[in-house]
Amino acid sequence: MMKEGLMKALIVDDEMHVRETVRYFIPWENYGIKDVYEAGNGKEAIEIIQSERPVLIFTDMVMPLMDGSQLLKWIQENSPRSKTIVISGYQDFNYVKPAIMYGGTDYLLKPLNSKQLVAAAERALNMWRQEEEEWIRSLDQEIQLNVLRPVYWDKLLTDFVSGAIPYPKLNPQRLEEELGIRRSTEQVRVAVLSLDPVNRRFLNRLHDDRELASYVTVNVCNEVLAQGGCGHAFRYLNSGADVVLLFYGTDQLVHERLRQINEAMQRTYQVQFDIGWGSAHAFPEEIQFSFEESKEALRRRNLLHRDQRIHEFRPRRGEDEIQSPFIPYMEKFKFYVMSGIHEKIKEAVHEWYLHIRGMQVITAEQLESWHEEFADEVLRWQKELFSERLPSELPLMRLELPYDEAGNFSMEYWRDQIENALFGISSEFVGSKKLDSQLVKDIKQYIHTNYHQEITLQHIADRFFISRENVSRKFKQVSSENLSDYLSNLRIDKAKQLLKNSDLRLSQISTMVGFQDEKYFSRVFKKVTGMTPRAYRKSD
Repeated sequence: MMKEGLMKALIVDDEMHVRETVRYFIPWENYGIKDVYEAGNGKEAIEIIQSERPVLIFTDMVMPLMDGSQLLKWIQENSPRSKTIVISGYQDFNYVKPAIMYGGTDYLLKPLNSKQLVAAAERALNMWRQEEEEWIRSLDQEIQLNVLRPVYWDKLLTDFVSGAIPYPKLNPQRLEEELGIRRSTEQVRVAVLSLDPVNRRFLNRLHDDRELASYVTVNVCNEVLAQGGCGHAFRYLNSGADVVLLFYGTDQLVHERLRQINEAMQRTYQVQFDIGWGSAHAFPEEIQFSFEESKEALRRRNLLHRDQRIHEFRPRRGEDEIQSPFIPYMEKFKFYVMSGIHEKIKEAVHEWYLHIRGMQVITAEQLESWHEEFADEVLRWQKELFSERLPSELPLMRLELPYDEAGNFSMEYWRDQIENALFGISSEFVGSKKLDSQLVKDIKQYIHTNYHQEITLQHIADRFFISRENVSRKFKQVSSENLSDYLSNLRIDKAKQLLKNSDLRLSQISTMVGFQDEKYFSRVFKKVTGMTPRAYRKSD
């Protein structure tokens, strides 16, 4: 039994107790599983699969947002090396079929028991190991072609630094012979370089070919590293980075080589990159720690220091946590969006802009988080302001991270982007209010024409092709009065005229103004006027 302690697993089920059952019954460490992640639906699962690349995935079939069959199809297309086990409460073949079609290794029925789970996990992991070994063997045979050798090493080194495969599978002797990564190395420092945010001028020179951009960047890195024989750069094939550099030298040497790499990129392509690098860790067993640190250093770089491109990992401090700069302004933004006054929106955004101009630190991690929080809050507004619309009909709001053509963070671009987004929603809302006002006007006209007949919410909803709920809500929003009160008051006003200007009996008047029951008419009349119909007729 292999105990690599490097692999990952994922449990996908919308029921927490099912996820806890799977997590509890399987002895993960015995099978080399280091981390076990959980997701409540298929969409959450895809995000975890893209970032963590689990080798083993348990999934339910019936879940919100994205069900099991859709997830299995996505896994087959995007993460085919992962092994999937279906856990379901349904024996129907319509649920079994996707598991067969999309490569599921087992279909387990709830309630689950430990023997079933352990046996299914063992089968799936054995299949994964066999296929992995076969894949490496077949790829090893193909590397005689020099054109495939870089891809081969990119793949193996990507899996190695991310913890998917152990060091021995790299063939340490060949690693030293071909890449110069010595087996005698005791410590390693990892640096990462990301092409994001994209420098548009750099990509334009390469005809927008991102893969080519990563190739040329790796070549420049290795030309610099070859001068001192202190490391190797390769393309990272998972998400989170584009180029990874392995160093076996001092901190001073690492910093100097990274500076030289940016200088070489500047001379050749007129571009520099932000590079994060981690602290020294034991090689090979702790290389993943340095890799994670380097990514964190890149995420936590201060975007306000444009002249600083090399970012060394520092442990987190409590003061690193800063409240989103949007929080004090969101209610004001919403108020002015609903007012439809663009000048007021502009003033509020300018006030927010002055606030962020005074900030000393904005990290890439914070910017992404704040930007996402703002987008989520605005989407919540849209659902509230346009509640009668389907999600696909909501006003489109395009919010990209605020980086300029050179890939630098731009407060001005951020300000303009926020302003334009709020302008768009406000214009849409004001236009929607005008339509609502016309609708309520038409409803009132309909009521004035037909008040003497039976009128219900359903009658009005059918007449104007909207739901009963929207009839009530829109009428109240526009007229500040409940529709039922409006109808009752109109009928009572008409009844008052008939009581004062005719000798008609109460039963006749009640019928003429839309009441089928005289007693009910009298109760409503007294509730509205404070006196009975007879008393009102006798009054001056």
